[in-house]
Amino acid sequence: MNILNEIKQQYKSGDVSQKLIFINILVFILSAFFFDFISNQFQYPNWLALSSNYKEVMWFPWTLLTYGFLHSEPIHLIFNLIFLYYISTLFYTFFNTRQFLTVYFFGSFFAGLIFVAYGFFFNYNNLIVGASASIMAIFIAVATYAPYYSLRLPLIGYVKIWHLAVLYIFIDVAQLLSENTGGHIAHLSGSVVGFAFAMLMKKGINISEIFLFKKKKNTTFKKVYKNKPAKKYQSVRVADVNFIQRQIDEILDKISKSGYDSLTKEEKEFLFKENK
Repeated sequence: MNILNEIKQQYKSGDVSQKLIFINILVFILSAFFFDFISNQFQYPNWLALSSNYKEVMWFPWTLLTYGFLHSEPIHLIFNLIFLYYISTLFYTFFNTRQFLTVYFFGSFFAGLIFVAYGFFFNYNNLIVGASASIMAIFIAVATYAPYYSLRLPLIGYVKIWHLAVLYIFIDVAQLLSENTGGHIAHLSGSVVGFAFAMLMKKGINISEIFLFKKKKNTTFKKVYKNKPAKKYQSVRVADVNFIQRQIDEILDKISKSGYDSLTKEEKEFLFKENK
């Protein structure tokens, strides 16, 4: 019982990426109902997994998202979630939660569309599952936005993140005609989303803002005067926000050029505070 309470606490206190990890684990446990002991593999129905047959997708359009929460085997799940855990931490160094969700789900959705289109044009018939497209979108977004960011890998040492990105893409391209063609198509499609998101961000275009809805205040009484002191206070607050944003931009630019380790202790604390 204590373990269950601890899991609940970890879920509540974790960020969005950690919540997604918990959700993926829970879905995998529940998907045991679809495990076929004769073939020793999961047999997901076409109303959960994504089919390359566009007619089936038209009947079950939600599979463009649900397939991203299913996994073919434990090692598939473990590798994806470990990768998601580390790369999401790095993603939050540069971006916020709304941007993370935008890249994650749009990466999965776009990869699903490309998978179905490939099935239509090349007469390819198969099902696809996995969160790999979403994770690749997150990974490539970071690698594009801060290509010279250094990662320390065991037994290898420091490596620029763009080197890893090129390696992953090369592997997917080289294995396009392998048994897992659909999976590699999804990886590359997710990468396109991550690349496009980062390039737009560099130009000051934040596509995640399309999901930002501002509530309109319903006022019964008509406003007949303006509070001048309040207006003055508001202008000061805007200046403060702009100053803080300039500090954040300078720190992110420093990370992009020299890596996270080049930051001073004060800069790291400031960035951590503003990302909360």
